[in-house]
Amino acid sequence: MSGSLRYAIWSCRAMFQLRKLVLRGAGVMDATETFEPGGNILAGESDTGKSYLLHCIDYVFGADELRKRIPEAEVYSDIFVELENSAGEFLTLKRNLAGGKIAVYRSKFESMSATQPEVVTSKRGTGKGIKDISAVLFPFAGIPEAVLRKNNRGATQRLSMRMFLPVLLVDEIAVIDERSPVLGKSGFSETAHKRTFSFMLSGKDDEGIVTSEERVLVTARSTAQLGVITELLAPLEERAAKRQFAAPLASGEIHEAINSISDHLTLITDERTNLYLEREASTAEQNRAEYQVTALKELLSRYHLLDGRYASDLERLDFVAEGAHYFKELQETRCPLCDQVMDGAHEHSAEASAESVHQSARAEAGKILGHRADLAETIEAVTSRMQEQAMQVAAAKANISRIEDRLTQVIIPSFTEVAARLDSLVSHRIELERANSERDQIRNLSELKRQIETALDTKEEKETWEQLPAKALRDLCSEIETILGEWSWKGPGRVDFDQKEYDIVVDGQSRQSHGKGVRAVLYAAFAIGLLRYCRSKGKPHPGMVIIDSPLTSYKKGKSSSTGDGPVDPGIEASFWESMAGLDDGIQVIIVENKEPPQDIAEKVHYQWFAGDAAKPGERAGLIPR
Repeated sequence: MSGSLRYAIWSCRAMFQLRKLVLRGAGVMDATETFEPGGNILAGESDTGKSYLLHCIDYVFGADELRKRIPEAEVYSDIFVELENSAGEFLTLKRNLAGGKIAVYRSKFESMSATQPEVVTSKRGTGKGIKDISAVLFPFAGIPEAVLRKNNRGATQRLSMRMFLPVLLVDEIAVIDERSPVLGKSGFSETAHKRTFSFMLSGKDDEGIVTSEERVLVTARSTAQLGVITELLAPLEERAAKRQFAAPLASGEIHEAINSISDHLTLITDERTNLYLEREASTAEQNRAEYQVTALKELLSRYHLLDGRYASDLERLDFVAEGAHYFKELQETRCPLCDQVMDGAHEHSAEASAESVHQSARAEAGKILGHRADLAETIEAVTSRMQEQAMQVAAAKANISRIEDRLTQVIIPSFTEVAARLDSLVSHRIELERANSERDQIRNLSELKRQIETALDTKEEKETWEQLPAKALRDLCSEIETILGEWSWKGPGRVDFDQKEYDIVVDGQSRQSHGKGVRAVLYAAFAIGLLRYCRSKGKPHPGMVIIDSPLTSYKKGKSSSTGDGPVDPGIEASFWESMAGLDDGIQVIIVENKEPPQDIAEKVHYQWFAGDAAKPGERAGLIPR
């Protein structure tokens, strides 16, 4: 995205503000707190849940866990945060107190049931299509995606909502801390927080910068690479020195010889393949013919048996014909002609005439002779065919023998010889190519070694980075000066920014050198001033700030500084009064133990938590009792 287009987007800001925070659980009354544009004051006794509210918002905005827990809230299971941007759009975020992802409803809290939630992660999503809370809140606040530098080597990371926390959610410890209000105490690097601050001042991110590595890492990596290259070069150079070719052939000559021998080998291979096929066909023909011979022999054997049967039948009929006149003398028996009982009605009975028997025998003999003649022709035909098949067997055997002789005496020896010559030439070519390849490797590795050695001998120029934009920084300081004037600061109220400590200097004295009370007031001035600056200049900012105890010094722990007395009464009174004059385009929420003056309470959105001493009609704390 071009710089001009980004500026156009940032100039059309849609800062958001907090409208409602709700704790909800099964069987208990909701714990609800509402907020309005401009100044909001939430005051009350200690242990009434004021600071817990700030931690709930931090948790819904993506914290790993709820950093502060109170016993009264253990009955609740979910936190809801309702936001509204300057375009009048609403967003309600829901997160379970046990952890997990965040449900996003693009509606008011009361209308959630009519909308389908979108589930996002608290941290940056890594899977395809997975969004995080920053990807939801940034468009809602008119803040585009940005890439910021996270170290001096130029490595970058994506801007996230968590980077705004030091100037967005200021708790009771951070507000009095001596640490810079820009750097905060979150897990992000100082460089990332500094670049976030610069991004808020100028609207420019760090997209497009080139990453550079630290000199120590570069030197270590280059030295390791140099060692590897040296180890790779040693055997290559040793082989190159020993390598000798007896009567070496040029690469082109080797290629031509290999092609010629390959062609010859192809011819031999083709002939061998054809001979194998021919031998296979002859073997099949031999097997087929031998099978035919065997089958025909079996058939002839059966035909000869049938011929013998015909001869036996003829002899029997001759006997019958010659002895026909003896039939009448025979006892009752079965007829030798038809095997029927020879009684008076039988045609061959004894009463039959000898001439009739003789004629019948001759007729039967005639038929048998006809069959025997046909059988003789068949036997002759089968015998002839069997002889033909025997000749085919012999021819197939002869052809197989010829093929075997050709293969063993000519083809296989020629193939072996030519293949050996081809292998020798191929090996020679491989060795030649290896020599050429290793020669190229030696040349490339030697050049790379020279470049690394040159780089190691070259001194690295120190990387320099752009300073904070001077004019924008001056405009911010002027905004803070205006706020200090509104708060009746005792002194000229000249504000400068220390780019070494990343903190403000007021009237020549750094914020850290003041006591807790003044540090808290100056932190509040810085956070509110930055919000007002971004609003007036159209620069990226969520649009709200919550400050816990800017007027009440936190008592726990000790400070190394002196002068930890209370805030000046004039500053405190002016501070409260300034809350009533805030522009509705921004939102400042002050969480305090102290009560504001009555007239101020009536001009701002004010809520008082009375604690255990709450009277009828008064609210005891964030959690209903």
